[in-house]
Amino acid sequence: MNQLVVKIDRSEMRTDQFEIDLRSGMTVLEAVDAIYFYHDPSLAYRYSCRTGLCTTCMMLINGKPGLSCMTIAEPGEDGILHLAPLPRGKNIKDLIQEV
Repeated sequence: MNQLVVKIDRSEMRTDQFEIDLRSGMTVLEAVDAIYFYHDPSLAYRYSCRTGLCTTCMMLINGKPGLSCMTIAEPGEDGILHLAPLPRGKNIKDLIQEV
């Protein structure tokens, strides 16, 4: 099984990096779930439908807005999957923005 390095910009003051097992076809939301369940249960993120309809799981994925439930977990140009909250609104915690 391949490893994937995931860097999460939780706030302007905090960035964390994790290494997870990467499965074929794994979505970004599944990668975030793996971090939550196996590395950091304090990680805050949102999701609801897991089918791309509700947009609750929207975040910056490798610098571009995307639905984490529909986007395949792939590293960016530097070999790391970068995740961050959307740059609009107030950051409530980690990957959660006030709407």
